[in-house]
Amino acid sequence: MKVYFLERQFLSPALESIYHDILGKAGLEVDFRAWTSNQEVMDGAKDAAAVLSMAIAMNAETIAALPALKFIGRCGIGYDSVDLKAATERGAVVCNVPDYCVHEVAAQALTLMMAVARQLPAFMRRAREGGFGPGQGAPVYRLEGRTLGLLGYGRTGRQLAKMGLGMGMKVAVYDPFVSDAGNPDVKLVSFDELIAGSDIISLHMPLTAETKYILSRPQFEKMKKTAIVVNTSRGGLINTGDLVWALKENRIKGAGLDVFEAEPLPPSHELFTLGNAVLTPHVALYSEESLVDMHTKLAGQLVDVLEGRRTKNIVNPDVLDKLQLQ
Repeated sequence: MKVYFLERQFLSPALESIYHDILGKAGLEVDFRAWTSNQEVMDGAKDAAAVLSMAIAMNAETIAALPALKFIGRCGIGYDSVDLKAATERGAVVCNVPDYCVHEVAAQALTLMMAVARQLPAFMRRAREGGFGPGQGAPVYRLEGRTLGLLGYGRTGRQLAKMGLGMGMKVAVYDPFVSDAGNPDVKLVSFDELIAGSDIISLHMPLTAETKYILSRPQFEKMKKTAIVVNTSRGGLINTGDLVWALKENRIKGAGLDVFEAEPLPPSHELFTLGNAVLTPHVALYSEESLVDMHTKLAGQLVDVLEGRRTKNIVNPDVLDKLQLQ
């Protein structure tokens, strides 16, 4: 059976060797390609029993063009780029790896939060210009005692909560699927309470029809003028135009963003001109350890399915009704 890794441009030789080792032992042939479009996948992977995708969206048209497909591996946590209905109709199991970079993403959110709060970009410019001391820039406030508001309380949100509590912050959470925070120091609040009462708002939600643009102008207008917004989840959770407005008008203090509606963010984008925005290029997931962890787990899940076994992290469980997995 043939396995295609669609975008080897994202892999190091060491990461490729993980697939060679694990899939090779199972007698599977893996073909590493450097594709960038769905058409290349549809034309070149017609014999695929499994595909592993980093950035190429596995939409309904692409899935329909792969008649032998049994497995779609999403190299990451989010799976909004996969048409789950089409995959299920095809009889293809879709898996992600939801636990490979929990510490990394929480640490990136904390880093972005602190970079904005401590005004690192402005102070770095001041240092390069020969300045000394804080100068006459915007005031910096102590984070201890401030409220960290978490939109979403899954693995990463819980990890960031621990970090915030360790810094002496208060932690508030809005998550409609959580009824018990599991920690007396974490307060569950309503969405409106979190928006109005938080000093830092960090997003840790999947992108769905319900969560798209969960932060838009009405929410920015209700935030504290000293509020900081952090997003390490999905760019579509925030209406970018409304965020630019809030930052330009100093309606909020600042934003720390690792994800964007359009990626990569064009160099000409207005966000790059704003001194109260700290931007990183979708790297929150990254550490050497996290990448090894992700690809090792995904390769194992692929082997499980192609050998007829149930596996972890199936995100379209309805497909099991079509399959005879042990």
